[in-house]
Amino acid sequence: MILYSRTCRRNRDLDKVINLQLFAGEEKTEPATPHRRREARRRGQVFHSMEFTAAVNLLLAGICTLLLLPWWREEIVTLMRVVYKLHSLDFSSVAVNQLLYLAVTCLLRLVAPLFTVVIIAGIVSNLAQIGFVFSLEPIALRWERINPISGFQRMFSWRAVANLARSLIKLGLIAAVAYMNFKRELHLIPRLPLLGLSGYTRTTYNLVTRFFWQCGLAILLLSGADYAYQRWEYEKSLRMSVPEIKEEYKQLEGSPELRGHIRERQRQLARARMMHQVPEADVVITNPDHYAVALQYDAKKMAAPRVLAKGAGLIAERIKEIARKHAIIMVENKPLAQSLYRSVEVGADIPASLYQAVAEVLAYVYRQRGLI
Repeated sequence: MILYSRTCRRNRDLDKVINLQLFAGEEKTEPATPHRRREARRRGQVFHSMEFTAAVNLLLAGICTLLLLPWWREEIVTLMRVVYKLHSLDFSSVAVNQLLYLAVTCLLRLVAPLFTVVIIAGIVSNLAQIGFVFSLEPIALRWERINPISGFQRMFSWRAVANLARSLIKLGLIAAVAYMNFKRELHLIPRLPLLGLSGYTRTTYNLVTRFFWQCGLAILLLSGADYAYQRWEYEKSLRMSVPEIKEEYKQLEGSPELRGHIRERQRQLARARMMHQVPEADVVITNPDHYAVALQYDAKKMAAPRVLAKGAGLIAERIKEIARKHAIIMVENKPLAQSLYRSVEVGADIPASLYQAVAEVLAYVYRQRGLI
């Protein structure tokens, strides 16, 4: 009974160890691989700071307002002069429609440049952060997006809390900037009707311009912290566990059996190319039963003799068979054959340490052919 209890206790301890190892293996602690980053970008999963876009829009809107206000003032003065002359006009339906059309077209003409600049600034600021990304997956219909349980979980997630805090901080900054600006000009607001149209537009011009600039700079400072947070959160979402990295490697590189088959096929092709070069050799140096090395030397084209093919066992026998078929002289030199086989790759020149031995072999070959 005591032995049975100890055995059960050891089994429970072993189960705990195994479970802990499994849990540890699934922790996403490794940085994302380049393939995972490419896939995330293909799916439209990128990080960018909306606060940076908002700051750029506000700053450029302030600049645009600064440049357009003189023109706006002239257009508004012209429109107001038309409105002031209404007492002498007949308020018929045609006159009212004409006045409404004039007011709408004037308003659209005034705000069109500002809207154009803001739209272009939004596009450019996003491209500057993430580049050009085209993906339909973010707008694809998915069950988890319309699942009320998933939506409820997203509402109370840390991401939602961070977004709420960021929005509150941005709203607080804008409210603080607006309060400071209006507080500074508060004494002028009751007197605006007495300043005339030029004084009214000048005061409004100063107030709006200062508001845009200060809000833009405040949000630009906020966007730096937001960009760092977005990058951290993005990197965290892409983290991988060790099993995921191994599985991705298997999918990209194939199974070990497939990789072995590919390597074997590559070796076969390399041997076939090597065998095709054997007929061009000047000599085949052999260690009769084990090694065969085919050498070529052209004094006009080569700085040193070159190894065209080498092999051991059956490959060596095949090299010698091709040599006999093409009447290539074979020289038996055991130490030289072993040194060439072990130290020189196919297609490489022989090292300087073997010049003397190979020169003696080539001299023997040239004498056999009657070349010297």
